Amino acid sequence: MSTAKYRDYFDIDDQYFPCVDEAAIRAGVDWKKFYPHETFVRLLKDVERVLSRQEKKSIWIEGAYGTGKSHAALTLKKILDASDDDLKEYFDRYDLPQDLLKKFRGHKSGKIVTAHRYASGSIHGDRDLILAVQERIRHGLLDAKVEYKGENTLKESVIAWLNDPLNKNYFNSLLLLDEYKILFGEMNTDDILDKLRTSSEVSELITKIFKLADERGITALNINMDQLIKWIEDIIDKNELKALVLIWDEFSDYFRNNKHSLTEFQKLVSLCQFKPFYLMIVTHEAGHLFHEGDKDGKRILDRYLRSEITMPENIAFDLIAAALVKRSAAQDDWERKSDDLNSRMHDSRLAVEQTVGIKPNVLKAVLPLHPMAALLLKNISSAFASNQRSMFDFIKNPDMGEVKSFQWFINEFGPLDDQPLLTIDMLWSFFYEKGRENLSSDIRSVLDTYPRYEKQLSTEERRVLKTILMMQAISQRMGDSVELFQTTEKNINLAFDGTDLETNRAVNIAKKLVRDEILYNKPLAGGKTQFASATTAGDQAQIDKIKERLRKEKKTASLVDEGELATVLSLNPALRLRYEITCVTADDFTRVINGLREKPTAWRLRAVIGFAKNDTEAVTLRKLMKQAATDESYDMLFLDATSVPLGLEGFEQYVDYVANSEYQRKKDNHLADEMARRAKDILRDWKNRVYNGQFVVYSYAYQSGEMLPNGLAIQNALMSVSLKKYPLGFDAAEVTETMFTPSNLKQGVECG
Repeated sequence: MSTAKYRDYFDIDDQYFPCVDEAAIRAGVDWKKFYPHETFVRLLKDVERVLSRQEKKSIWIEGAYGTGKSHAALTLKKILDASDDDLKEYFDRYDLPQDLLKKFRGHKSGKIVTAHRYASGSIHGDRDLILAVQERIRHGLLDAKVEYKGENTLKESVIAWLNDPLNKNYFNSLLLLDEYKILFGEMNTDDILDKLRTSSEVSELITKIFKLADERGITALNINMDQLIKWIEDIIDKNELKALVLIWDEFSDYFRNNKHSLTEFQKLVSLCQFKPFYLMIVTHEAGHLFHEGDKDGKRILDRYLRSEITMPENIAFDLIAAALVKRSAAQDDWERKSDDLNSRMHDSRLAVEQTVGIKPNVLKAVLPLHPMAALLLKNISSAFASNQRSMFDFIKNPDMGEVKSFQWFINEFGPLDDQPLLTIDMLWSFFYEKGRENLSSDIRSVLDTYPRYEKQLSTEERRVLKTILMMQAISQRMGDSVELFQTTEKNINLAFDGTDLETNRAVNIAKKLVRDEILYNKPLAGGKTQFASATTAGDQAQIDKIKERLRKEKKTASLVDEGELATVLSLNPALRLRYEITCVTADDFTRVINGLREKPTAWRLRAVIGFAKNDTEAVTLRKLMKQAATDESYDMLFLDATSVPLGLEGFEQYVDYVANSEYQRKKDNHLADEMARRAKDILRDWKNRVYNGQFVVYSYAYQSGEMLPNGLAIQNALMSVSLKKYPLGFDAAEVTETMFTPSNLKQGVECG
């Protein structure tokens, strides 16, 4: 028998990028290879309306995982940047509407400056947002070779910072270093201030100052949102820009990190009503980012035209085919062998072609993928709660030693092997064994059937069970909207069409699994039945009952205790001795702080940290803490951590894991322990997000500018902020409200 493997006939294109992220952009992903399908053309039309100011809104690009929205966003940027020849070439290559081309040409006759940023997980608060927007726009201006970069506006914030005596002394000390002596021509801070105040040509000097600030980590040279907006307006006006466009991909994390502090973001987004500045963001489905009663979320959504990117099945198959680069020396031999393989799967090919609406030979181009496996692969990313698994990742994955992906298959198998087709069961390793942690809970509960019975099954029974479970899970996830995914006898035959398990062999194995009570015959409409996991049917009903009970039982206080959130500040031993830290929630806040008020403090100081399970609790608790902070009888600091609640999704995941752990404890201790560990991980992740998020510190201040006499360390850390906000001699007692991250709060405490 021939030992030839599929890799001898083709390989994966080096320029095929499973995900258009920063690495792909640096590697030079070809934007012209992005096929402009219907939803992308709709996006282009929306952008054209925005550029013509028919819509004074920005664009919000959204879509499910694996739909190519990141590639779409990058292609949009390249279209706005492209030369007239490249623009025409792209429109002509894909036969795009000529009237749309004409409109884009008209817009591009003016000056359009674009910038691009990927990821927003590091943006915690307005300062980070302002700095990131400013930095990206500056890069965009440099790339576009725009002469005026808003120096006149930027210099005001620089002057204000350098005027502070402490800042001036520090800056002077840096100017004494050899590298900065050369950079600034031995100027001192007074010389720099004088030039900034008197000269109209300060572009070069401002650039040098920001270079020094970047190298020395002087983040205080940041500007506030009003100044940022003024800077953007200045750039647009002085350069007579047609548009200034910042496309920010993977923006979902920004809303998760800052869901309770969106006022400044709203200001920035609203600028498009008055000036052609567009902050175009790319996220997972926008509907999942804000809860129904979120007024800030509604206002933000109203500022955007939402453009959903979807991936048509025929385009998905074309992209897979395009990734397979045929070896010229084996071209004729491959044609013969692919014709033979293709002829074996007549029924499954025809069924998929009719379901998807694709032309003949499209599925031949994705061989050795079985037609049913190709269809499942297209839809499988919907099963995941993150973008860790998609059809693109399956086709090209660098971890071939660990993950049985498409690359592994073409290295291990060939067209003359006993198993020459990549069938649904062969997706199992990639999407379950290596991707289980990111599976949505409903999918996982179905697929978890397999490991319970794996050891007692034969090789063929394992293949059939994996296939049925994956089809059942995806069909369930998609609301049984794709008939081919229903695990009927007909569809099981189609799944193994052209293999050694065709002609009812797989169906007979499935019937045996029913007799073994691993599967059962689930009724369908019209008197039909389908194979389904028997354990799932019985177990899930009981697990759902446990979940219902847990939702009622698991109060926020118990979650905080179990997740050890009281230790989120990571205070050193001395500070732990000095401070009595108490956790509170919306349910127990009043009772706890009243109890603390009545209890003698001795020599210890009190800090109360408030946590919330969801947005509703966050609103309630924040209001209670603000009110309590206005009452001088509460001799304590209030640390509000509700800006990072556990979240509805996180709580549901936690409940799901705990319920499964409790149920499996009667059957499988190992699985029960694993579920318990995953539940703990959800709370650990919450604690980490709180640590990297923001606290709001509420405290009482007197006319004298001094805080209540209930502590030294934290009070001293907050004193400078309090005095800036409430100078000596103000008329009435006030509440100070200051933003801190737990890490810099700790530094402030230690300084105190």
